[in-house]
Amino acid sequence: MEGANKCWLLVTVMFASSLAFGEIKNGYEDEIVAMKASLKKLIEIINEQNDLTISQRKKIRSTISFIENDISYYELTNCLIQQFKIIAPELYAEIDSIKDKKRRPINVYIKFIPKDETNVKAWGTTYMEQQKTDKDGYLSDYGVNSVSIKIWIVSNALLVLAHELGHVKYQVPNLASYFEYYKRHYPTAKILDCIGHEPGDPSGASAITFEKRFKKEYAGYLKTPKEKFQSPLVLIEWIKKNLNDNI
Repeated sequence: MEGANKCWLLVTVMFASSLAFGEIKNGYEDEIVAMKASLKKLIEIINEQNDLTISQRKKIRSTISFIENDISYYELTNCLIQQFKIIAPELYAEIDSIKDKKRRPINVYIKFIPKDETNVKAWGTTYMEQQKTDKDGYLSDYGVNSVSIKIWIVSNALLVLAHELGHVKYQVPNLASYFEYYKRHYPTAKILDCIGHEPGDPSGASAITFEKRFKKEYAGYLKTPKEKFQSPLVLIEWIKKNLNDNI
């Protein structure tokens, strides 16, 4: 699968540097080195230790399978973020350099995940929380000045990503005021429910605008002679099949 191979090679360019600026990041990247090291060690154990019991081998194989899945999602996330950047570079740049109200750079962490890996039953979710001592400061499970986005692995995953990045575009520089709006207009919702689509909701409006802009960019991309990308559902299967050749 030539397209997938090219994607695998291209992503290294995007994640090669670690600058002291906010940027779009792969949500799995903080764990990937440890995951690959663990996988390599477990494969060595199961191949070289002949005295393992059936139960031990079963447990190790189960762990290997679990780690391989996570590495596959990391590689898929790399590829899909790169696809988004190629299709809609202006949208990408707006979020890659986004700052909060106090002009602090914000890291936006993105994970593409299987449908059964989130309690929130939505194609995409942007998790919204404030720092305890700073109402303008975004907070996520990645720490202060960070945003966490999770997208289901579905055929239109890039459009879903555009939608969620539209939420980020509004929420990051307007966090304190939007938090108050959210609590007034969604009084029965938990903050992490991230409803955000009532008529007049500025975050929801921004999400729809980003969707429309992405659709326009994607339509233009399809008219070019450039190589067209595989569906995320096809790509994840290719990655899983070829995983051990690329670790």
